[in-house]
Amino acid sequence: MTTTRGHWFRPRPQSAAPHQHEPAEATPPDPAAQAPAGTPMTPVNVPDCLAACARLCGSLTAVRGGRYPELADLLVLLPSPEDLGPDTVIGPAVSDELLDALLAAGEKAVATDDAGRRLALTITRTVLPLRGNSRPAWRLRAQALEALGELADALLAYERCVELAGFDGHARSRVTALRTALPEQRELAALLPPDTTGTSGGNPVQALESAALRHIDERLASAGTGDPAALSRVIALYADQRRHRLRPPIADPTYGGTGWLGLGEFRNRIADRSICLVANSGTVRDGSLGELIDSYDVVVRFTSYVIDPAATGSRTDIHVTGHRKVFNWDRPVTTRLVLGDNAAAWRTDVRARLVPGAQRHTCEESLRAPVRGIGRLGKDAWPHPLTCSFEVMWLIDFLDVSPRLDLIGFDFHRTGPYRLPDAMSIPAASAEANTSQKEWVMQRAQNVDGAVISLR
Repeated sequence: MTTTRGHWFRPRPQSAAPHQHEPAEATPPDPAAQAPAGTPMTPVNVPDCLAACARLCGSLTAVRGGRYPELADLLVLLPSPEDLGPDTVIGPAVSDELLDALLAAGEKAVATDDAGRRLALTITRTVLPLRGNSRPAWRLRAQALEALGELADALLAYERCVELAGFDGHARSRVTALRTALPEQRELAALLPPDTTGTSGGNPVQALESAALRHIDERLASAGTGDPAALSRVIALYADQRRHRLRPPIADPTYGGTGWLGLGEFRNRIADRSICLVANSGTVRDGSLGELIDSYDVVVRFTSYVIDPAATGSRTDIHVTGHRKVFNWDRPVTTRLVLGDNAAAWRTDVRARLVPGAQRHTCEESLRAPVRGIGRLGKDAWPHPLTCSFEVMWLIDFLDVSPRLDLIGFDFHRTGPYRLPDAMSIPAASAEANTSQKEWVMQRAQNVDGAVISLR
């Protein structure tokens, strides 16, 4: 395929020296086929990576309508090594577009077969030297290594994902699973007869489990010989490592004594009580509303709130946050209301993030998306992205059981955010969403007194 060089590669600086390819002995002619999956990561340059992509593309498309057509479609769009030209600088000159295209191909490849997974590893060995902090690349590497049975290296890659983004629930789950399963696998291998678990280049996990099953069958067939306790231990380790690897240990379902609130229980906890929702805004930061805020029966704060008693008050009764956000989960509150659209990701992150003892109650899944799930307001009725503050002000207004409902400091981003320092870079809601939310609030406002908007 012929591509425009400016799309895939950045122009070479005038001072850059011509690229010199690595010596032949340093770079195998076919990294995807020859580089062992579980060895320390050695870089693969872009031409060799593209050559590996072309080879797999050829094998996928050799027969009309061959296997994995979606992967073949992605691979055929990549440039060939011949498109690079003699003056192309490999490394800093490679465009983000090409690296993104390689990662997209790797994500399809890892879900195919071992050839695709080895190609995915080759792609990560090309991308990571250029994007060392790319979580998608580390995640791709971890998934490929795990599928190939290289669990120790997969664990290291998943741990790197967690270092880069603690909210990666899948990576956190796999770290827990592999940390538990790996010692069991090592003990199991030590109990099996020598030379029965060699992989000869195959999948180490499959080889270990096959050897264990053969050993168990042989021992059961020769009943009355050998040590029964040792056989029982082999059987237990086989089962335990498989269970822990495929289904990681589940934490305490009560989250250290935290109780669950459904819609009815939440309604009962706010009924006949005065409520204030405190914005994370410059209006709150620059004011002296702390005494007023603490005078309400229920104080609601959001995500990355800051406590400054004179300005913000000191009490938090309900902390509302998105399941992907990482702020203030350890701050003691009465109720933590965790929101999210994706049910599976919500369940994983709630389990991973709730700190035992930091809240007395948390919401059931029925409360994770009030506007869409309870109000049934689709994108035709409310097309804008849903903020935590809008979800909760809508929910409390909908329940209509509180005699006093005030919004404090909601200036709709006129003064900028007031958040924890690590959260300052989070984008604010769009101007269109802010305008629509302000219109919704003002249509229901009973009174506006400075920084306080009263909906009841």
